[in-house]
Amino acid sequence: MTKQAETRTYRGYVLDPFQQQAVDYIDQNKSVLVAAPTGVGKTLIADYIIEKIYREGGRVVYTAPIKALSNQKFREFKGVVGEEAVGILTGDVVINPDAPILIMTTEIFRNMLHEDPERVRDVRYVIFDEIHYIDDPERGSVWEESLIFMPPSMRFLGLSATIPNVDQLASWIQEVQQQEVKVVTNNHRVVPLKHALFERSLGFTTMNRVQKRYKRLAAQSPTGRPEAESTTHLDLIKAIKDDYLPCLFFTFSRRKCESNAFELGEAEDFLTREQKRQVAEAIDEVLERYPSLESGRWPHLRRLLLKGIAYHHAGMLPVLKDIVEELFTRRLIAVLYCTETFAVGLNFPCKTVCFDSSTKWDGITFRPISNREYFQMAGRAGRRGIDEEGFAFMLVDLNYFDPSQFPSMNEDEVEPLQSQFSLTYNSILNLVKNYGEEEIYRILGQNFATYQASAERQGVLVELEILQDELAPYIKNMRGLEQFEQALKKRIELERKLSTAYNKRTRSGLKKELRALTQRLDSAFYRAYPKRERASLRRENRRFRRKVKAYERLLLREQALNPLEKYIREFEDKKALLEALGYLEHDELTAAGTFASQIHGHELLLTELFMEGLFHAYPPPELNAVMVAVGYEPRKNELRIKHRLDFGPIQRIYLHLLKMERHMLGYTTVQFHDHVAALAYRWSKGESFNDLLEDTSVDEGDLVFAFRRGIDLLRQVRNAAAEDPVLQEKLRECIGLMDRDEVSIWL
Repeated sequence: MTKQAETRTYRGYVLDPFQQQAVDYIDQNKSVLVAAPTGVGKTLIADYIIEKIYREGGRVVYTAPIKALSNQKFREFKGVVGEEAVGILTGDVVINPDAPILIMTTEIFRNMLHEDPERVRDVRYVIFDEIHYIDDPERGSVWEESLIFMPPSMRFLGLSATIPNVDQLASWIQEVQQQEVKVVTNNHRVVPLKHALFERSLGFTTMNRVQKRYKRLAAQSPTGRPEAESTTHLDLIKAIKDDYLPCLFFTFSRRKCESNAFELGEAEDFLTREQKRQVAEAIDEVLERYPSLESGRWPHLRRLLLKGIAYHHAGMLPVLKDIVEELFTRRLIAVLYCTETFAVGLNFPCKTVCFDSSTKWDGITFRPISNREYFQMAGRAGRRGIDEEGFAFMLVDLNYFDPSQFPSMNEDEVEPLQSQFSLTYNSILNLVKNYGEEEIYRILGQNFATYQASAERQGVLVELEILQDELAPYIKNMRGLEQFEQALKKRIELERKLSTAYNKRTRSGLKKELRALTQRLDSAFYRAYPKRERASLRRENRRFRRKVKAYERLLLREQALNPLEKYIREFEDKKALLEALGYLEHDELTAAGTFASQIHGHELLLTELFMEGLFHAYPPPELNAVMVAVGYEPRKNELRIKHRLDFGPIQRIYLHLLKMERHMLGYTTVQFHDHVAALAYRWSKGESFNDLLEDTSVDEGDLVFAFRRGIDLLRQVRNAAAEDPVLQEKLRECIGLMDRDEVSIWL
């Protein structure tokens, strides 16, 4: 970094004002939260911290939400500071774990804070890349726990996409950590981003014009639905191919990614002879890093790559994704069809981003993409120093058009972050191990959800006080506020039960109780007017009933805005289950509890397998098959591959845990699906990857992911079983059988 105005340039780049501001705060040893659009250079700030702390002889941790981003950063920093200075920890990959620069998933960092805080005690800065993942429904809690349990001496840099409540997030972190958090925001794109819809008869257009066209065609149709020729990805590519390439074409289906690429390959070839030579050369360079490549996709994909066309999704082998990413970086791919995961953190800018659809499957239902998701992807458009403008185009098919299914494409309307805090068994065991009861309840109240609710709850409490004053004479007749509110809560509960009761006798009984409660409330009202006839009070009584109903609604809102109660209940319910399983006794961890406190995800099932001696009992290939089945989530319509492995003892444990959770929690978390267990067994016996693929419809990338998850679980069990050297050696052997050839990660 040059000395001109102290921090004016870095790595030869003149820093933008927001980068300059963030770097100034870092030089003052402040924690910093940066919110800026995708693709404007946030990661340069992270690079600055890492180099600065390393040059000063300190330690720094970089955390990422996905392993692909961790792997990319690991490769990047090895090139900058040298191989010895950088380590990576992602569960299934552990390289140089004591290095001064540690790249890891956020889960690993959280686990260290719980179990081995001394290991990160001297870390000066932790970087949370993509910190807006804090509102990810499945994993957001990990970011909250990391921020809550960080030692006060540690500083952090949070990098987020544009979010409207960044100040609220910073205020919460400031309150939790008792240290100042500086907020740096930037809404300016150096390369402006232009948005448009695309429909074949209208070309590049606006929502207004599409709606007019839709109404005109619908009016002419006997069915009331327009009959128009479908607009396809080929129409859009034809319109942009001369002026708008390279292009990322987001397609929310793996199959469609591939079929669209093949269709385009039939129609177009974007490369010159010299570029084709460069593609072949780059492919050879990447393949040198890998021992072998067995994939049915490769011959077809290679033909597409030689035309400047590619696809990229999670179902591909890591080597194939690596080749595609390398060629895209070298500007040898003109059109890349990809799924949403390509937009998370990975820095692959282009001139244009296209969307095949405005809706996506989220695992439960089809829904419109949110504004935040839209800008996470659209923000890749516009390359600094190359393009004067970036472009984002969304395909519209008039046959299926619904304006409510489109994002607003307005960056000012990006959705605010919402806490997704929840308690895992592992978190509960570590809380009990490290803190007393009073301290645990204090920690449970420190989450972002409670903080978010507190401001809104204060407003509701003020409204309740106003109504209390207006209803004071009647409340007095109910023997005070507590009795009045109890009656209303009872009525709310009865109405809830009535809405789900179908038995005639049950409904009749509930209605009778409701009438009695309403009469009691009315009686309190009429007793306030002893000298007036009831008939003359009808209007006032209707007003009273409306106010009581309003009070009920506010009570419901106040309850919903008090998440601490919910978390205390969740803590106590799960703690009771852990006590029933014998993991806790008198607020002390038993041997089983100590083991489970070191397992992250599927703690109950893995601990029960360990305590029952099944890790010792199963031979390595069978044990690998078991590990791949723990927590495996089959895709829709995926067929189970039959096998003759004896999973009877595991099924008994699994069913027992299901029953316990349903009885004590009302829901279940344990998962055991042996759909690909037979393939894990065969792989561990030395079969080739191609042979496995011949017997399954599972995507090769999903199979690698499943096997690597198994490796991660084996590694966790090995670490937790530190006092059993025989088992540790066996688990090392299991990992060796699985972690080979196509399944290995080559960094």
